[in-house]
Amino acid sequence: MKQVLITGGAGFIGANLAHHYLSRGYRVVLYDTLERKGCLNNLAWLEAHAQACNLSLLTGDVRLSSRELQEAVEQSDALFHMAAQVAVTTSVLDPLHDFEVNAFGTVKLLELVRNSRHKKPAFLYASTNKVYGGMEDVEIT
Repeated sequence: MKQVLITGGAGFIGANLAHHYLSRGYRVVLYDTLERKGCLNNLAWLEAHAQACNLSLLTGDVRLSSRELQEAVEQSDALFHMAAQVAVTTSVLDPLHDFEVNAFGTVKLLELVRNSRHKKPAFLYASTNKVYGGMEDVEIT
């Protein structure tokens, strides 16, 4: 059975991606901090509407390395990187946190893939619709 790892897997896109792979018989590992509003609802939906027996959840932060995350990377055929600080207003108020989660977290995951001893999974990353603008009403100083 193939396995996919989804960082940010309890978010809206991550949960729907997990549902897609679970419905096709994959083993799915979600990695998420569970900090965002709605994450627990997304998990409950996923467990109710998918083959939850093939679903695993690891709680953690992509900025931190852990043995669990390294093992999940090494056992996966693909890593879908959806973990991010996505609130544009938060990125304006605290750009350092935004950078740490989004840029540094991505580099940490790339390093886990690069240093994988067994299998090097495909690494797929999705950006956000926020890169297209829409902050005309937010004042930046």
